[in-house]
Formats: sequence, C-alpha cells, structure tokens
Amino acid sequence: MIADYKNKEFATRARRTYSLISQALQRYEADNGTPGDVSGLFNPSMTSFEVAENFSKYFNTLKLCQNSSSAQCKRFYPEIAYASAIYNENGEATYQALGGFPLFVVNDGSTIVVRMYPSCEEDVVYSKYNPDGTLAQDKDGNFITYEATRRYCAILYFDTNGPAGPNKFGADAFGILIDQKGITKNGDWAPIGSNSLYNILQGGNPIYTKYNKGDKVK
Repeated sequence: MIADYKNKEFATRARRTYSLISQALQRYEADNGTPGDVSGLFNPSMTSFEVAENFSKYFNTLKLCQNSSSAQCKRFYPEIAYASAIYNENGEATYQALGGFPLFVVNDGSTIVVRMYPSCEEDVVYSKYNPDGTLAQDKDGNFITYEATRRYCAILYFDTNGPAGPNKFGADAFGILIDQKGITKNGDWAPIGSNSLYNILQGGNPIYTKYNKGDKVK
C-alpha cells in the first residue's frame, strides 16, 4: 500500500511539472508568434545558462543557478539514480551528476536543469548497452560503440520535488528532449525516465527499479 501511494504521488507530481513545462513553451510561442516553433528559445548559439535564464522567465522562479559550485546552489544538485541500473566499465552501477549545467528552482519546489547542445543535429558515437544495463562487448572483450544522429537541441532534466528524495529517474526525476518544435520523443532513453513519463501521461504508473550506486552486476 505504501508503494502504491508513493507511485501515485510520483505520477501526480510528474504530470504537474510536465504541464508547467508544456505551458511555458506554449507561452513562449504565443509571445513570439511562433506556434510550434521554439527554436528562438532553445537556440544552439546560446549557452545553457542563457537559455535557462530566458526559459525561467516563463515560470514562477525562485532561484537561478549557473552550476553547483556556489554554496547556495549546491544542495539543488543531488546525483540522480537512473530508472534502471546502468553499469560502467568496471561493472559498477552509476548515477548521473548534473552539477555542470544551469538549473532553476520553481516555486512549487521542482527544479529544471537545462543542457544545450552546440547543434540540433549531430552525428554522435554512443556506447552500446545490453538490456541489463551493462556495456556490450565483442568476442574479444572490447566495448562496442555505434554511430547515430542526434536530432534534438537540448535536454531538460526536471525533478518534481527538487533535492528531496528519492532523486530517481522514472520516479521523481525525468529527462525530456527538446527540438526546434518543442518536446520530442526522438532519441528518448529509458534510463532517464522517458518510458516512465509517457506511461504516467497515459494514466499508467511510474516505471523504475531500485538499486544503489556501486552495486555490482549480478
């Protein structure tokens, strides 16, 4: 019963913060007369901080942080556990750190991190992962990579209750991709809560598994 209550709470908060982001994008489009086009806001020629500063104006923002280096901002940057375990080359489960990117705090307690890319389309070399979150290897034990085209301009990482726990993608934290038209599913990655978020928006439950940083591959 406690787990059911928590999942309902996570889902409610996720829908709320997602709605705030969607409404902010719509207000930007209305203010600038660009329906279905947010390329002027999420402009790759701008820094992540410049974009965060501009985007934060469409929220009831309490604080804007350039990164986690200041004492006033550090507490808003906890490491975030992936929705399911992702393992490094040593077979240890990892978390994601976002302290190098700008963040703003909304008056409802949620936080939004902005990560801009230098272009909205780029050929990228990615590491290949197995379904269990381990790095894929060839028959000689070499880690496998592959090339793919990234077709989004930015990632927004939002935590629905800020630094309060569990700080877990798929539960209280989510990553959404932004292209020139707005929120896109092109290239979504389940470990940052993509599948969980869309399941929640369709009336389902959060999708995540429990693990601890440093856990070894079973």
